Amino acid sequence: MAEQTTRRLSAILAADVVGYSSMMGIDEAGTVAALREVWQETFNPAVTARHGRIVKMMGDGALVEFPSVVSAVECAAAIQRAMGQRNLVAGAPIQFRIGINLGDIIVEGDDIFGEGVNIAARIEAIAKPGGVSVSASVRENVGNKLELAFEDTGEHSLKNIEQPMRVYNVLLDGALPKTAAMPRASGTRAGSVAVLPFSNMGGDPEQDYFAEGIAEDILTELSRFRNLFVIARNSSFSFKGKGLGTQEIARALNVEFIVTGGVRRIGKRVRVAAQLIYSPTGQELWAERYDRELEDIFVVQDEVVRTIVVTLESRLQLAIANDASKRNIPSLAAYECVQLAKKYVALHDAPRAMPFVDRALQLDAEYAVAYAMRAATFYVQYLQNAQASTLDEMAAAARTAIGLDEGDSIGHALLGMALILKWQYELAASHLERAISLNPANAVAIAYQAELFLRNGDFAIALKTMDELLQRDPIPATWHWEIRGMALLMLRRYQEAILAFSRQVHPFWYIHGDLAMCHARLGHVGEAKVEIEKLMSVMPEMTIGRYVEIDPFRKQEDRDFIAESLRLAGLPE
Repeated sequence: MAEQTTRRLSAILAADVVGYSSMMGIDEAGTVAALREVWQETFNPAVTARHGRIVKMMGDGALVEFPSVVSAVECAAAIQRAMGQRNLVAGAPIQFRIGINLGDIIVEGDDIFGEGVNIAARIEAIAKPGGVSVSASVRENVGNKLELAFEDTGEHSLKNIEQPMRVYNVLLDGALPKTAAMPRASGTRAGSVAVLPFSNMGGDPEQDYFAEGIAEDILTELSRFRNLFVIARNSSFSFKGKGLGTQEIARALNVEFIVTGGVRRIGKRVRVAAQLIYSPTGQELWAERYDRELEDIFVVQDEVVRTIVVTLESRLQLAIANDASKRNIPSLAAYECVQLAKKYVALHDAPRAMPFVDRALQLDAEYAVAYAMRAATFYVQYLQNAQASTLDEMAAAARTAIGLDEGDSIGHALLGMALILKWQYELAASHLERAISLNPANAVAIAYQAELFLRNGDFAIALKTMDELLQRDPIPATWHWEIRGMALLMLRRYQEAILAFSRQVHPFWYIHGDLAMCHARLGHVGEAKVEIEKLMSVMPEMTIGRYVEIDPFRKQEDRDFIAESLRLAGLPE
């Protein structure tokens, strides 16, 4: 008896392993074992948790049906983020491309067919390695239901699909927290935060000092960030044991954000939980839990505090920028202008960032943090145009920031980065060391120091530094992967470098050069040529000599390696 054929509207997810044939050619048994582990431990559980149905597995790919388009996108994002973390430590890195479409499908038994399925497969084929691409119907139906941002890539002619299709990339690393317009209490200072005493959830009175020490250290480290207004300990700790809710305390202290948490000791392990709350609504913006072996309580305290602070500061900045973007520009204070500039700098959008910097300086001509953000904006411009005059502007703005506030950690960090690009390594080192001494939790300064290690030829130290940063903040700014990728390239770990470079959401032109070098060294002539063509489309006059000049390495042997790699890739002399 023939199986019944029906039609229905479904969200279809198509996934495929990048470079599967090459991986099988290098290590067939290892690739099969690694992929089996990925299906069992990452992919399948993510699908099941979101009520998806795996229609078929195809060795190096999968076809999945979801009753909800929101569940399909949420599942894809969870899979790609989990795979990104796995690939940092895995012996055999594996990357998926994922495409999602919402459309009409034909159902025969357990199998599905039709244009809705075909479109999902075609969109998957043009997705970035490690990325998620979706059709316009998916983007429209997801709306603002998920804490994800989307990039419109325009219309694409897909194989065997008659009409051009608009495709969107899911920005896994560039999403802002999904928050409603956040009403600010009258008189509340923008970016004001109070750290409350952490509770001792284990009940052992001897652990009170540890819980209090965690909160105290978080308060101290947050205070090092000049763009945050942190309430002093005496005020925030005065509410301990009084049984008041976080919103009541926030009103009493007149702050926008509250950091709270707790500590529990379980045998020889300690668990620290922390959360960030937007006080006017009581909305939880971020929460995380940290489990550690309790061998040296002071080492554990220091490690957990640094991890919390790095993550917490970035989440605070995103929440503040998202709040500021909902108000009209004329009403913005200088502080909020800087937050919006920072948001656009993170998106590599210097033209949109600079007006906010200029507005901030109109409101406060001696605002050191605004000059630091001016330097950051010029840095983005320099990475786009590689003009020496832009680099000079970056250095001048950073020097002005330090001149106005010598204790400005980010100003020292940006000046250090500018000096690296000017080949002034010793002076760069002194400013980066100063930046970190002023704020040991400043992830930007630490990453720039890794860049200095890289340029000095200390590639393993640079990689170790970036890996330690990743442990503190598992969803870092996308340029984190750029530094990590270059360290891997110089360590001749080309496949891993490709994975890192491919995580750039808005890659600068030279990322195509970096990818070309990796492919050339692996013998992937076609892929190297494609990347060089992309580079030349943005920088048509680029040569090997100019590239080496812009991408400064201290040792001649490292510069020679870069030049030879570019030569193999096909960049003109």
